[in-house]
Amino acid sequence: MGRDEHTTGGKNSSSLPQTPKKQKLSASQMREEMAREIAQLTSSSDMKAKRK
Repeated sequence: MGRDEHTTGGKNSSSLPQTPKKQKLSASQMREEMAREIAQLTSSSDMKAKRK
C-alpha cells in the first residue's frame, strides 16, 4: 500500500472558484445595480396590477 493509492483530490478541491478582477464590482456599483433591478421589478409589477 503506497501513498499514491489514497487519492483525495487536489489541493483546491474544497475551495470556491475565484471571480476575475474584470467582473468584480465596487460596493457603490453593486448598490446602483441592485437599485436598478428593484426599480425594474417594481415597475413591472405595477404594470401587472394596473392591467387587472
